[in-house]
Amino acid sequence: MSSHRNRPLGEDAKRRDRAAKALELRILGASYRQIAAQVGISERTAYLDVQDELARLDKLIHGKAERLRDLEARRLDHYQLALAPGIRAGDPRAVLAGVRCLERRAKLLGLDAPQQLAGVDGGPLTIRIEHQELKDE
Repeated sequence: MSSHRNRPLGEDAKRRDRAAKALELRILGASYRQIAAQVGISERTAYLDVQDELARLDKLIHGKAERLRDLEARRLDHYQLALAPGIRAGDPRAVLAGVRCLERRAKLLGLDAPQQLAGVDGGPLTIRIEHQELKDE
């Protein structure tokens, strides 16, 4: 980050705008050479701008997903707290709802080990996918 301190004010904003434009052009199918010509930069800079913008968007999306997971986990906390008296009293419906909350939490947070599918003899399971073209009516 120290190299950014020597840049003139506003240069980072210009670079981010340029990177956003480069990514938009790439999404539309432009080659890095075409992006470079249209934006007025080198091909290498066009490539780096696109990669930087993709990395920035990945971080943004990851942060939003983490916040959503946190929100959902807090909701489950409230549900479990509300169910606690019924669970302690042995109410089967409350216990079942509590178990569903635990299952949802495990799925949400990735706590369960992945399930493996196996064939009848324990070996690999063969899956065949068939595509059928639907006719227009």
